[in-house]
Amino acid sequence: MMRKVKSLMAAGLLAVAAAGIYNDAKAEIQTFIGELKPELEIRPRFDWTSKNAPATPPPTEDATALTTRIRLGAHIDKIFNIPGLKAYLELNDVSDLIDNKRTYGETNQYAFIADPSITRLTEAKVSYTWGKTTLLFGRTRVNLDDQRFISDANWRQTPQTFGVLALHTKEIPNLDLLMAMIYERKWWAQDGLVATNATGVNFTQTSSLDWSPDKAPLVFHGTYTFMPALKLTGYAYLITDASNTYGANVRGDIKSGDITFNYLAEYATQTDPHKNKYLTNKPKVDGDFWRIYVGASHSSGFGGRIGYYEMSEYKIKNGTTYRGFSTPLTTYHGFEGWADVLAAGTANGFYYGLKAWHLTLNYKHKDYGNFDFIYYIFNAKKSQPGVGDKYGQEIDLQYTKNITKRLSILLKGAFYMADKNIFLNTATSGPASPSKDVSKYWIQLTYRY
Repeated sequence: MMRKVKSLMAAGLLAVAAAGIYNDAKAEIQTFIGELKPELEIRPRFDWTSKNAPATPPPTEDATALTTRIRLGAHIDKIFNIPGLKAYLELNDVSDLIDNKRTYGETNQYAFIADPSITRLTEAKVSYTWGKTTLLFGRTRVNLDDQRFISDANWRQTPQTFGVLALHTKEIPNLDLLMAMIYERKWWAQDGLVATNATGVNFTQTSSLDWSPDKAPLVFHGTYTFMPALKLTGYAYLITDASNTYGANVRGDIKSGDITFNYLAEYATQTDPHKNKYLTNKPKVDGDFWRIYVGASHSSGFGGRIGYYEMSEYKIKNGTTYRGFSTPLTTYHGFEGWADVLAAGTANGFYYGLKAWHLTLNYKHKDYGNFDFIYYIFNAKKSQPGVGDKYGQEIDLQYTKNITKRLSILLKGAFYMADKNIFLNTATSGPASPSKDVSKYWIQLTYRY
């Protein structure tokens, strides 16, 4: 174990040394590129998860983990001294710093913490920009809007990345357009390990999917800014083996003296996917989603927001089951509560649907740090027979502070309070275990160079 720790420290020192070597060899390097900018991030994290976290069969002990992420990156500008032609490479290594007491599916003793040891080339992309248009090819992070549908899930120690061929343009005034074809998806899962899903079925984990051009997922996204107070976005996410999602939102910021008000209203619908590769047949999908929130922030640092959203339930039509609304390419951790109790429903749809209220309060101060409080009320959209429609409530707390220019700390906790009901979030109405209270804690340091 100490050998592994020493190797990780050495990798960080090599990254810093590389910057010095580059400065010494700058004249020679500029024959091929105009500029090279290295990046280094070291992110150690302690996790604690209570044994009541959802799993089948249920774990018998709490889980702890101490992991670190080392991210090495290099921005390369003006390749062959061609203005606008650049590249970015990024290597991500996640390692256990102690003998972690958690499970990846090979044992059901400990609760699940989703950050296995993985070393991966997370980004490798080339782009060419002319005017206000960029053509990009390669593996990259993708974050759209507030990441409700597609994101890099950067909370995980191994981020989610996509292989894309994309065209992004702002040539038309006030209009931001993105068109992309996805040829691969990579995320945090550990290849080859046998896990058990929420319905009790064993499956072999895989961290990668790939598609040929004729079966590739397609992304279309456009935003027109009328004014800061009115931005209109439309999108179509045609995701192979999952669903076709079509939607639009309107949002904006309205400043009045020391207060800035913000709002968002959104609606989306889902239908059967346009293609299937990993599934024998296309899944049947008939779902919709809508949300609305309003918020405000004051120049003193205080802010807040209140919102509501719904995700539709599974439907049975003429003996055929249609899956409800789901968002499988987002960060599950970011929306339905940090305790991740509802994560399976986010990815696969909620059998009885989801209705959620959320209240956010925050305070930001340049000296004292940032404080965040989130309160959720989760209910089913359709009542469960003989049980009712209550899922639970959750309180999430977070404190972040910059210790130095390059070093920051994060303290975070999630507390899910079950209504002692039957909790269902998969493609079946049973069997299921009674819900239980779930707690999670995190302590994280982040150093960036």
